[in-house]
Amino acid sequence: MLEKQASKKAKRDTLVPLPRFYLIEHRNKLNLSMEEASRLLNVSIFYYYQIENGKRGSKLPLKLIVNLIKVLKIDAFKFLEYEEEHAIKSAEINKGT
Repeated sequence: MLEKQASKKAKRDTLVPLPRFYLIEHRNKLNLSMEEASRLLNVSIFYYYQIENGKRGSKLPLKLIVNLIKVLKIDAFKFLEYEEEHAIKSAEINKGT
């Protein structure tokens, strides 16, 4: 069991993160700092930083997704399109790792 967890962590640590530029763009349009956005989302600034920078969030909790859509004023359908595009590009970048 511990070997499996260590293997997963090692694989995760070798992945190349792809920033979620759409989140950054929407946050900037609202003139929100990362700190302000994290406070409105009720998450730590470090966690929010990881989400924006693609180091976290391949499986974002549904409640957080809903809050991201509300706080950053993103159309829900567009958000899903952005996430799909992000997942495809991330997979392409990390194909060989």
